[in-house]
Amino acid sequence: MSHIEIALQLESAVQAARSWLFDLDEAAVRHRPQADGWSIAEVIGHLIDSACNNHQRFIRAQDDGDLVFPKYEQRAWVERAGYANADWQALVELWYLYNMQLARIIRLIGSQQLKTTCTIGEDRPCTLEFLVTDYLDHLNHHLAKIHERLAA
Repeated sequence: MSHIEIALQLESAVQAARSWLFDLDEAAVRHRPQADGWSIAEVIGHLIDSACNNHQRFIRAQDDGDLVFPKYEQRAWVERAGYANADWQALVELWYLYNMQLARIIRLIGSQQLKTTCTIGEDRPCTLEFLVTDYLDHLNHHLAKIHERLAA
């Protein structure tokens, strides 16, 4: 799939999810299914953090060439950001707008830059193209898990 198609799919996914996420009630978004698991609010917060980390990667990899990025310590970020108690509507809107910006960035990446090698933490090197594709897959994975949780 091309990066243009990924950008379009990202826009489509967040536009569709925005409406049903806004409709969730407080009890649903604050509930933790397990003591060590995240609430839906925290999952959306995690996706905001993922957008933030990938924003840096998508921009810097275009300019600097082969880059090494720090690993994203997701549990610490979610806890420190206080997503568990954040205003739900504001959280969804931030997630939505950030992803619309990332779709714009992805669309503008040049084909040569997609081949840039990136290393994240101790992971094996990968291309910027892989990171872009993986970003969409990661977002869709979490949205599907939220759907499963709501259906249970």
